[in-house]
Amino acid sequence: MTTRKQTEVWLLGHSVPTITGAKLPSRGDVLRRFFYAHKEEKKTVQQSAAEAAKEVLDFWTRARIPTIAETSVRKITGLFDEWKILSKSKNNSGVTPVEKQKTFQESLPDLLDIAHSDALTLMTIPEDKEFLLAQREKGRRDSMAGLDKKLKESVCRRESSLSRSRQQTPKGEEIVDLESSSSESSSPANAANTSTSSSDAGVASPPKRLRTRGTKSVLSPDLVGALDRTGVSSRQALRIVVATASSLGHDPQELVLNPESIRQARAKYRSTLAKDIKETFSPLTPLTVHWDGKILPQDDGTRAERLAILVTGEGVEKLLGVPKLHSGTGDAAATAVFEALEDWGSRNESWRCASTQPVPTLENSMITIFSRFKDYWSYINQSAINPPTNEDLPETLVSKRDDLIQGLKRLLQTKQPRDDYKELAELSILFLGGALPKTSIRSPGALHRARWMARIIYALKMILFREQLTGVVTPREMSALQRFSSFTTEIYVLRWFESTVPSYTPANNLGFAEDILQYHDESIRKACFTTLSRHFWYLSEDLIGLSLFDSRLHVSDKQAIVQAILYDEGAEEPAKRINLPSSQVSAATLPSFATKNSLRLFEALDIKTDFLSANPRKWQEEESYVEACRRIEGLRVVNDTAERGVALIQSFNLQLTKDEEQRQFLLQVVEAHRHQ
Repeated sequence: MTTRKQTEVWLLGHSVPTITGAKLPSRGDVLRRFFYAHKEEKKTVQQSAAEAAKEVLDFWTRARIPTIAETSVRKITGLFDEWKILSKSKNNSGVTPVEKQKTFQESLPDLLDIAHSDALTLMTIPEDKEFLLAQREKGRRDSMAGLDKKLKESVCRRESSLSRSRQQTPKGEEIVDLESSSSESSSPANAANTSTSSSDAGVASPPKRLRTRGTKSVLSPDLVGALDRTGVSSRQALRIVVATASSLGHDPQELVLNPESIRQARAKYRSTLAKDIKETFSPLTPLTVHWDGKILPQDDGTRAERLAILVTGEGVEKLLGVPKLHSGTGDAAATAVFEALEDWGSRNESWRCASTQPVPTLENSMITIFSRFKDYWSYINQSAINPPTNEDLPETLVSKRDDLIQGLKRLLQTKQPRDDYKELAELSILFLGGALPKTSIRSPGALHRARWMARIIYALKMILFREQLTGVVTPREMSALQRFSSFTTEIYVLRWFESTVPSYTPANNLGFAEDILQYHDESIRKACFTTLSRHFWYLSEDLIGLSLFDSRLHVSDKQAIVQAILYDEGAEEPAKRINLPSSQVSAATLPSFATKNSLRLFEALDIKTDFLSANPRKWQEEESYVEACRRIEGLRVVNDTAERGVALIQSFNLQLTKDEEQRQFLLQVVEAHRHQ
């Protein structure tokens, strides 16, 4: 037999087998019920917390206040931990322990609040809201009334009658159960201040009406696209939709609104939208395939490589998918690309491209320099720009400076694809000592490891403010930045801007190699050519034909290319990327790379070759040539497209869903919404 002494708990009094009362359970009520299960019934902490939570949730359900079930168990175990810490110092008579014990005891009558974070928004009855606010006050005024027995019998009769016609009830609309109906009468909405009169105890007001579940769906494909694009979770979406519906004069109770219904509707719409996107994707132009990989975290905490696969063509840019690779090998990537093309029905219309420009090596130490500069930015006087003098620059750069400035200014008169392109041109002009109508240098932004342009921008800014960076950048580091900036402005920047023009790519490939081999700095010359030699894609037999559409190329060179295309046999299986030693660069010409294999470019792009029989001077009069130019201009020959695909999966990799199929659907919906 258990004695009262045995059920007594320090600071709490006696444990109890059940929670009673007409108010929402207090901290003390919950702890006393917890200790009964824990000490008397010998249950574990988690089991005891679950027992207590079950009774607590019953009170909150009858009060019609939205809760989060998981929160109740967590708060009860946290309350027990708080008591346990205090119990370790119960024999300590020091001031601090005694004060903490007193504070804890004074908090026991307070509400153990497990309400949903948006409970006051989700609740629609003003009296219910007032009751919750009253329970959160010290003293916790108001209580719930008892159950009216007559009302209970009435509800039972009504339910019995309605159950016979329940099959005719519209889908999604259900009659509430007895407990819900009775709690309508005994909820704070009808029972506020009932504790002030004993004659009213146990009597409930009649219900206004039986509540039904909402039947109107608020989600639409456009709304799902907007929610997915902004990364809003289903719980957050619930808050937004409820508030929006109320502000537009709708009754949220008439709507199908709960996190699970929203989650299911979003998954359904995503699937439908993604399938529609795939079925309706039927471009009438040949496509170029782009892909790029990125190692990203997975839901289970591990990391895996994903491959963003996109296609582009004349007026077309489309993400096919971002599959997870089983390994980071080239074979795995090739298989993933092939399967994506086959799945989308583009297998026979696509061909491969690569970036036209090399990425010269950059020491990892420069990353740390850029980070220091970014941290120091707020201390810099941005109006005190100090470009290098003639003595600071190589003689070759000084001799080219005026031409480079004019070329960069011409670029600024045309629309650039992104703000960082414009910023690069402006900083290069300032570095060369040129003037701009308006000078405003932006604060350093992100330094993405895949963005070569960002490194140039950082370096140029540091040179322009070098006199203010004493102590931030060492003289040796500044000297390296000066060499780097001189190389990029003299050799690289203008070609960077031209690299997006498909018809320029063969000439740029060869011309860039010549410029590098003539550069005065031997260490830079060797490092850059070694890198560039792995990127002679556009000098291959397959792609050299692009130069026929280069407006800068002399007519005689075009005639020589046409002769080679018509009469030089070429290799049976030509290499995708040629091997061009440095000793052969100066003697190489564009016509020397052309063969009959170059016709495969025209076949892949479905270009008529009638114009080849005409004089290049009159090609502009040939309809087939004009059509070919338009198709060539639609090609994407740099990898910005794939980088955008990588950025998309990075943004949504671990958001909104853990299902792999839904993740792919999500990316399709977000991309489509962005295009819209």
